[in-house]
Amino acid sequence: MDIKEIYSKRRNEYEDNAGKLERRSGMYSTLRLITFVVGTFLTVLAFIYLNSTYGFICMGVFLALFISLVLRHQKIIDEASKYRILAEINKRCIGRMEGTWTEFADKGTEYANPEHMYANDLDVFGHSSLFQWINTTNTFFGRETLRSLLESPEKKEEQIRKRQNAIKELSQKIDFCQSLQCEGMSAPKVSKKPDRLLDFSEDSAKLFRHKLAEQLFYILPELTIIFTIICWFDSSVSLYIPLFLLGMQAVINVVWHGRASNILSPVSGYRNEIKAFQKMIEVIEKEEFKDEYLNELKSRLFDGKRPASQQIKDLEKIVDAVDAGKGYIVEIILNLFLFWNIHCVFALEKWKRKSGKSIRNWLRTIGDFEALSSLALVAQMNPEWAFPEISHQGVSFNAVEMGHPLINESKRVCNSINMDNKICIVTGSNMSGKTTLLRTTGINLLLAYAGTAVCAKKMTCSLMDICTSMRITDDLSEGISTFYAELLRIKMIVEHSRKKKPMIFLIDEVFRGTNSSDRITGARNVLLNLDKDWVVGMISTHDFELCSLEKGHGGRIVNYHFTETYTNNEIKFDYVLRHGQCKTTNARYLMKMVGIELLDE
Repeated sequence: MDIKEIYSKRRNEYEDNAGKLERRSGMYSTLRLITFVVGTFLTVLAFIYLNSTYGFICMGVFLALFISLVLRHQKIIDEASKYRILAEINKRCIGRMEGTWTEFADKGTEYANPEHMYANDLDVFGHSSLFQWINTTNTFFGRETLRSLLESPEKKEEQIRKRQNAIKELSQKIDFCQSLQCEGMSAPKVSKKPDRLLDFSEDSAKLFRHKLAEQLFYILPELTIIFTIICWFDSSVSLYIPLFLLGMQAVINVVWHGRASNILSPVSGYRNEIKAFQKMIEVIEKEEFKDEYLNELKSRLFDGKRPASQQIKDLEKIVDAVDAGKGYIVEIILNLFLFWNIHCVFALEKWKRKSGKSIRNWLRTIGDFEALSSLALVAQMNPEWAFPEISHQGVSFNAVEMGHPLINESKRVCNSINMDNKICIVTGSNMSGKTTLLRTTGINLLLAYAGTAVCAKKMTCSLMDICTSMRITDDLSEGISTFYAELLRIKMIVEHSRKKKPMIFLIDEVFRGTNSSDRITGARNVLLNLDKDWVVGMISTHDFELCSLEKGHGGRIVNYHFTETYTNNEIKFDYVLRHGQCKTTNARYLMKMVGIELLDE
């Protein structure tokens, strides 16, 4: 059974389970209604025809039964929702393989940066992007970690090896990865930055500095309750005592209630997110890993005290208590008699002292696992793809049968290329595949540095900075033309090469915004500027004159090309990369094809 069939089978199973639970949920809804109606009717009859004792007994029995049904019903609803989410996760996996992933909502558009050295040109973020294709993260830190791995990965061989080994193991753990994603999807707002929660958790300020003042909020309610009970059973004790104590509590509530509510609001606003964090941590804690790096990440959740999931569970209970005290009438009663909100603040402060400083680390750990799971999905969906080898011999890039990972397999054409200490000039007519080759090279390098599998049978690369110039546009607000914008981009690449750091450049249709004479002169000088021992790269052009640079540079500059064929007056591209210079052009044919009359013929 191939991976697509596995996803399909899992989706069907989860949908069936969800359907069964939803039908059971409907039965429970009916049962709850019947219990409420019958219970109310019998309770009223008991009060009317029997006595209050039987009435209260009947009320208690049916109330307990009704609450039990409500709790069980909610559990069924939650289980059905979980199965629906899991079915959706597998549906998305199938969509990634069939090409419908471009409809996914999370595109990482907010991360798009036209000034970045390569992200905009290589479609890392935005519509139809690498991020949109692989992203399974849900939390803020998960998205940020994945962003970092795609936008600015740490180019150290040891770190890449660590991620590769972790990703290889995670790619075999479908249940774990999908469970982690499922728990994250259960809280829609979990992707927002939990800054208020973190600020509160890491703030050491207290509501009261003196222990005696804190004790007052325990003693007063106890005295009020004790004297109220005494007055109830002993009429000789003045009723004014509990009333006086209650009055004191009312005054204190007026003074301190607002401040307590302000302290609680940041935390109570994250109720659903806290529940999701707790579940996600629990999924990680329960999983057994063989890989050293995964166990290293997991160990962050065990800091010598209780497991992080239990500590987050404590916070969840406090937040539930805060929410239980909401509602106009309930809030007045609980705060007047018990100082409810103030005691919730005390509980939160106690939790902060024990666990507050650790929560950021826990959330970052969730994010690390989410990002690695996203990258593992690449290898999981494509078991035939290779994990690249890191080369230590000069600057190099060597790929066998490499394709673009975002192009559907049925349409993808793979090519082999060797850029070991070389600069490649790629020629070819319009639409022949030059730009796709450049993007294919760049995006596979990104996957390699992130630590996951690449769309190639085999790939070897050194650790290099990636600089690109492909998607150039003018800027009317700054008065910058397309040509000048490209000049600035090329300048950035040339200046980066002067840092004497290993780098690869990918320049598409160099200087397309100027006349052919200036374009050839400019392109030739760009290549001469980039002809350095620590630089490799690829430049595409329509100017065949540049191909003459292959001679006289000691084999450093080499020519590749794409071509097309014509059958029955129809143009056909095979998108196969070949050695040497292109010999064909197709602009006149394409003009005819779209209906532009060639009057000079």
